[in-house]
Amino acid sequence: MKNNLDMTSLILQIYSVVLLLQDYNNRDLMQELQIQDEKYLKTIIKQNQEILNLLRKEDNNAREVRKEN
Repeated sequence: MKNNLDMTSLILQIYSVVLLLQDYNNRDLMQELQIQDEKYLKTIIKQNQEILNLLRKEDNNAREVRKEN
């Protein structure tokens, strides 16, 4: 009886290790994270460009007002 229990425990432990290794090597998850990073990075870059454009416009407007005075 004890031998059967030990064998079953060993099999379950091996199965658990296999599942952990599969989870660790999950390429799909890593790929999805990389896609999200790229997506968010593009959004951040776009927003930064919009901010810079607004700042340039503001700077140009300020220069025009100074020229008028």
